[in-house]
Amino acid sequence: MTLITLIGPWQLALPVFLTALVVLRSQIRPVAALMVVYGHPQPAKSGMATVKRHSWLHAGAMTLIVMLSSTGRPFEWVSGALFVIFVFRMSLIDRLAGWLPKEFTGCFLLAGLLVAIGRGDLLHPALTSLGLLLTGLAVRTGGGFYADREVLGLGDVWLMVGLGAWLDFPLALFALLSGVVGFILWHAGERASLGGPLGPWLGYGALLAMSVSIANPLLVW
Repeated sequence: MTLITLIGPWQLALPVFLTALVVLRSQIRPVAALMVVYGHPQPAKSGMATVKRHSWLHAGAMTLIVMLSSTGRPFEWVSGALFVIFVFRMSLIDRLAGWLPKEFTGCFLLAGLLVAIGRGDLLHPALTSLGLLLTGLAVRTGGGFYADREVLGLGDVWLMVGLGAWLDFPLALFALLSGVVGFILWHAGERASLGGPLGPWLGYGALLAMSVSIANPLLVW
């Protein structure tokens, strides 16, 4: 028996993907509007290519998460879909503007805590979020002191805190490590790297961690 036989119905994958793509594309306008409010220009043509890639990538992730959780777990697929929407908005604005606004990270954290309440365990995610907040602030302060420049944005710190609320400690750590490793490998492969945002890579790690979280019961034999 293979995993694909356990996580159907796969005949609905294409409709789910197209629906996810429409939902995510509806989130582009709020992102662009917030960029204008903070004085950032609307995405140029080159930026629209980034928007398209992000839309397709996150629609694929949402499809996978919904299909994995479609077998009698409506709370999981609804919360998983919302998770992808939040990550899409934050990753997109960080990729286009190089910063994560508190309007997005704050809502992400609050939603994660509400989902934790819905799952019946607020204590552990809240403690994980607090630990990641203290760790992130320590890295930001200490790294900035020794490097004499910002090494971790405040938006990235609050993104980490939100991941703690959504994923709890083991998976949040997995998401952060995956994102950081991907970020490092990306920079190592760039011949003339001028730096770039960490947030999108943390988002990619978060999508992988959420997929693992939802698929985990199907992987236990």
